[in-house]
Amino acid sequence: MTSTPSQPQDIDPVISDAVHVVSNRFGAQGLCDLIALAREELARAEAALKELADLDG
Repeated sequence: MTSTPSQPQDIDPVISDAVHVVSNRFGAQGLCDLIALAREELARAEAALKELADLDG
């Protein structure tokens, strides 16, 4: 899938494609679910990074 003009150029095409697939298959509710899961994953990733930073310093 090609990127649309409104997308920032620094977003990996794999991420963009994944979002479009969810949107096309599951619609708005699927995007809401994706965002909710992404927020949870982001919180876990940020916590892991903080743990690593605490180990270093």
